[in-house]
Order: sequence, then C-alpha cells, then structure tokens
Amino acid sequence: MDTPFRQATRAEKALSKLGEFCWDRPWPVLGSWLLITIAAASIISVYSGFLVSGAGSIAGSQSAKIDAELTETFGVRDSQALILTYSDPALNLNEDARYDFLDGIEEELLELEKVDAVIHANDLIEQPRDDKGGALIITLNAEDALGAEQQVPIIRDAIGVMLQDRDQMEWAVSGRGAISYDLAVFSNDDSANSELRALPLALLVLLYAFGALLSASLPVILAVVARTAAFAVIVVFAGLFEVSTVAQAVVTMLAIALGIDYSLFIYHRYRQLLNDASACEPDQVDMQRRGALVEAMGQSGIVVLYSGVAVAIGMASLVITPMMEMRSIGFGGLAAVVMSVAVALTMLPALLSLIGAKALDWPNRVKDGRGYAATSQAWCLWGGRIVRNPGIAITGSLSIILLMATPAIYTQSGFPDDEFFPNDLEAVRGVQMLDEMGIKGLSSPVFVIVSRDDGGKVISPENVMKLREFREAIEADPRIAEVSAPRLSTRTALMPFPMSAMQRLVSEDEDKILFRATPHNDTSLFELRQLIREIPSWNTITGMTVETGGQAQFLNDFDDGVTASYVPVVVTVLFATGFALLLMLGAPLASLKALMLNLLSVAAGYGMVVFVFQLGYGAEFFGVAGATELIPSSVPVVIFAVLFGLSMDYEIFLVSRMKDIYLSCGDNDRSIIEALGDTGSVISCAALIMALVFGAFAFSQIVIVQMIGLGLAAAILVDALIIRAILGPALMKVAGQWNWWPLLPNSVEAADSVKRTLPDARGPDDKGLPIN
Repeated sequence: MDTPFRQATRAEKALSKLGEFCWDRPWPVLGSWLLITIAAASIISVYSGFLVSGAGSIAGSQSAKIDAELTETFGVRDSQALILTYSDPALNLNEDARYDFLDGIEEELLELEKVDAVIHANDLIEQPRDDKGGALIITLNAEDALGAEQQVPIIRDAIGVMLQDRDQMEWAVSGRGAISYDLAVFSNDDSANSELRALPLALLVLLYAFGALLSASLPVILAVVARTAAFAVIVVFAGLFEVSTVAQAVVTMLAIALGIDYSLFIYHRYRQLLNDASACEPDQVDMQRRGALVEAMGQSGIVVLYSGVAVAIGMASLVITPMMEMRSIGFGGLAAVVMSVAVALTMLPALLSLIGAKALDWPNRVKDGRGYAATSQAWCLWGGRIVRNPGIAITGSLSIILLMATPAIYTQSGFPDDEFFPNDLEAVRGVQMLDEMGIKGLSSPVFVIVSRDDGGKVISPENVMKLREFREAIEADPRIAEVSAPRLSTRTALMPFPMSAMQRLVSEDEDKILFRATPHNDTSLFELRQLIREIPSWNTITGMTVETGGQAQFLNDFDDGVTASYVPVVVTVLFATGFALLLMLGAPLASLKALMLNLLSVAAGYGMVVFVFQLGYGAEFFGVAGATELIPSSVPVVIFAVLFGLSMDYEIFLVSRMKDIYLSCGDNDRSIIEALGDTGSVISCAALIMALVFGAFAFSQIVIVQMIGLGLAAAILVDALIIRAILGPALMKVAGQWNWWPLLPNSVEAADSVKRTLPDARGPDDKGLPIN
C-alpha cells in the first residue's frame, strides 16, 4: 500500500502538470477567468437581492411549527407584517383628523396587490402616547418571507407618494420583513466599504514587501477575481434556497484574505527559485522561469491544496447545522475557498507565463539589506534562539496566549435588544418611534396556541374557568401589556369570534384557540425569552397542550440549535482536519501538535472578542457605544470553524517545509531553523495582510460581522507571530525525532550530496525580496 508521503508526491506531480498546462496555454486560461468574472459580476448585479437577512426558519423547531400553524389555522402572517409608524404635530393631538388620515391611508394601501389587511395599532394595544404618533399594521399576502421582503420597497414607495404633501410628518416602515430588507441592502454597501478599506491596506503591505508595483498587484487582482466568482456562487445558491446576507461579508473577508494568501505562497516559492538560478544564460531564462513555476506548483501548490481542504472542512461543518444563517456562512466560506484555490493554481501560473522576471521587479524600490537572503538569515538566527531556549519560548508564548484567551470564560450568550442593528436603517428608526410611543412591544408579539389533545372543542363548560385563569395569568404578568383572546364563554350570545380582521382566534374546528400577547414597552428581549419558556407551565387543564411562538421562541430555538451544534461541529472539524494533516505529513505527533496549537489560536481570538465587545474594553474604538454584555451564540462556533482552517495554512506551510528538510538530512534542529528561514517572512507578511483584511471588517457597522472580523484578525496574528514563530518550533525542538515518527530520513551521505547550507547574505547586487 502506498504511504501517505507517496500519495502527497503524486499530488505534487499532478499540480506540477497543472502548472505546465497553465504556463503553456495562458490565453485560454485567462480568457476563461475573464468570462467567469464578467458573468459573475452580471449575476451579482441582477440577483443579489435574493439574499435574505435574519437567521431564517429552523427546520423541525417549535417556532417553525407554530409559524406554520399561525398562517394555516389562524391566518396570522406575523413574519409578513409591516408596521407603518408615523408622527405629525398636526395629527398627534387631533383625534378626528388622525382617524380621517388613517382611513384614507388604509383605503389606498388595500389597493396594492399584496396587501391583505391594514389594522390600527389601537385594535391590538392601548396607545398611551398618542401625542407621539401612531402606527398601522400592514399584513401581506406573500408566498414566503422573501416575498414579503421584496414588497418592502413597493410599500414604501407607495406610502411616500401618499404622504408627499405632509412635510411635517415623520414616518418609517418597520417589521421583520423591513429589517431583513434593510439589512440586505445595508450589508451589501457595508461589505463593499469594508472591501475598499481592506484592499488598499493589503496592497500597501505587498508594496513594502516586494518593492515593485506589478508584483504587489498580482495577489490583489487574484483576490478580487476569487471574491467576485465566490459571491456569484452564493447568489446562485440563493435562487435555490434561503441564503443569509451574512454570507456576503464572510465571502468578501475569506476570498480576499485567502486569494492573497494562497497566491503569495506559490509566488513566494517561484521568486525564490528564480533567485537561486539567477546566473543562467539569457537564452535559458524562459526555460528557467517555466521550471521554477512548475517546481513551485509542486512544492507550494500542495500546501495551498491541503490548506484549502482544511478551511473547507471548517466551512462544511457549518453547512450541516439546521440554522440558515450558519449554513449560509458555511456555503459562503466554501465558495470563497474553492475560488481562492482555483485562481491560485490556474490563473496565477498563466499570468506569470506572460510576465518576464525583470518586469516583476518593476519599478523596484528594494533597498540593500531587504533581500530574501537577509530576511532568511534573520529568521534563521531567530530559529537558532528558539532551538537553544525552548523552555523559555514555550513558557513565554503560552502565557501570552492564555492571557488573551482568559476572557472567554466570562462568555454570556444571547441576543442584545438593539445593538446588532445599525441605527441608519429605516426599520430601526421605526422601532425607535414605537418605543417613544410606548408600544415597542407591538413589533415582537408572543403567540400562545392552546389545543385539545383529543381534537374536541377547546372552549367547553368544563374548561372555561381554567382557560380564563390561564388568560388572566398571562395578562397579570408584568412583562405583558395587552392580550388579544377569544371570548371564553359557552353562552350562545358570547360565542367565540375574531377580535379583528387581522386574525382568527379560534380554528374552524374549534380544537385550537390563539392568544396574542403584546409585551410591555420596557420588557427586554432576555425577559421575553424567559417568559416564553414559562407560559406552557401555567397550563393546568388536563388534555390540553400549550405551545408558544413568535420572535422570542425563535431565538430560544436558535440558541438551542447552535448549542447542540457545538459538539458535532468541533468533532467533525478536529477529526477531518487531523486526518488531512496525517495524510499530508505522515507523522501522528506533528499532526496532533498542529491540532492543539490551532485550538490555542482560536481561544486567543475568541477571548479578545469577549474582552472588547461583551466586557466593553475598547468597544468604542470599533464604533460600538459600549459593552454588548452578551455574545450571540453563533459567534464562537463560526469563529472556530473559520479559524481552524485558516490557522492550518501557516502550520502546513511551515511544518511541511520542516518535514522535507528533515527527510533530507535527519537533523531535527536544522529542519526547524531552515524551515523558519525559508517561510518566516512569507508567513508573517501573509498573516499581516490577512489580519488587515479581517481587521477592516472589525470596523463594519454590523456588530456580528465586527465580532467575527476582530476574532479572526487577533487569532491570525497570534497564530503567525507567536504560535508558528515561537511556540510551535519550540515544541518541535522538545519532541525531537519523535515529531516525524514513523518517517525515516535519508542517509547523511545523501544529505551531504545535496549540499544544503544556511542562507548567507548576498552581495550588493542582490535584488531578492523579503518574501520571495
């Protein structure tokens, strides 16, 4: 049976063949990518509106079941309801004028195709602050939540025409559909702004590293192509099933970061090989360039491929979760990984075949002492210090990492009331207006369905008194302001009937009844979620089932689903990534060490998220007013899934180089020192670029995106500058030759024939680059 190392060798040969193909046929390859990019841009411009906001429904959950029951049995379309909030000094204190105005608005709204009903807020809840304005509830007859979202701009435009003569009126359309629509539009603009911040920063780092504009521009061009293609992929997915707008930010972050990272790994090795053969004859330059690319594809292309597999594993673990938001992040991440690997392995070789070696250095501004040999020597000296003092290196680096990770133990999961929505959104402004009127609870009603287990009538002589007590218990709760309920009486004159045109409160078979409870204005989302869990326990009627629904129930189901996904996601990622590492390295101890070090980088990154956002230390720097006090339950698992694969990039790049050197000479210390010399500069440069890209998203205006951006940026810096530069090499020193068991190195004589030496600083004619 072939060994893992032999399998990797065959993969290297296949990648070398791919490099030869792209080098020899650059125009078909580049033409294909040009067509893909143009088609992707067209798809994005036309169909990006298919992305939806929020977390979607959770298959098999109680909230999904109750939502279906509300629509099918009671005609309640809460997820498709919009709220028109208005305030006009001329109407607020004039009741007759206000009702005339509302009747006119209602009549015109009902003429719109998808408007099903228009309800005055007074029909559902007493308005204690009429002087602050009023509200209308607009229910839509849409096929689904996406259909309701698409009606938001139509409804707003129609209302704008109706109110164009009322200069003093302040109004806004809010509701679940409006929030989703506004976030979709806002997320698109916010991601574009974050991308505009990230790309120039990445280009500046590359310019400093290469000192040549063309060389610095290549990774950025590849990243933009990868991002465009990946975003088009998720837009196509959105036409088939629900995909959250959160995926857009994730695609942009990962595609830019990975597109630059992966192309940098291959380009670094290509330039290094060119420098090693810089003395070849002029007529052999093209042959040497081709050979350098083919060899770089075999040596670094395999690193890119395995790194892509590691990231893809983390993304795939999110796809298996039942939450639409997390599945969307998984789909977006998978698309970003696939496209980033594809452009690095195909488009980059094709571009390099058309660009001469001298052109890559134009206009070169590298100064003496910044060439590859100088930086490699510096990293070799650093590696020597680590090898001589492994105990100090392990103790110091672990102390820093554990200090950064410590805040994670104070995690409080949940959903802060309003912090996660930008104040610029019209839907948010509408909720703020409801708050001023004292009826904010109108936007998050609690639905309680009471049904008989035997299918009989719910309202019967033996049940009436207990049903009244149940209703009174809900009404008496300090978290509830109003309760809409059917007439709880068996007398003919008082038979149950709907309280408003908005809903039926008794099913046709009378085997189910509905209570609609409106929370008090000052009831927090946390309190509402507690209430949802308590209400079913208030039922004292034998043979009756009480089920709750609404936004609070959905959030409880979401938290439960995310919590339940922690174990399968972590186990899947650890097992699959460990297997991929073992397949590539063929060394169990080195693979296990890589997994453990990755867990440390994830812990450090997440600890900084808790420290900054939940605890509030430095939150203002990122534009957040103060401590959020809570972290969404999805953030830890998303950071873990994304980071675990990303951190593996540098581990694979460094450790695979150590393995190659060790197998050639059998000297563990030398493999550590030379591998750091070969990879230290490119890893640190790539990590800085990736951290800048993620850091740009930490200044987003969507708090969840900020948390993910900061967590990724902090962890990547810790991973590259502490774990891979200090802790990892120190542990490799301590483990000695056990790192590579059961691999056997070649003979010392064979190693001597290779004549490997530590790199020396080159002369004044050296035009190498810090990372090439």
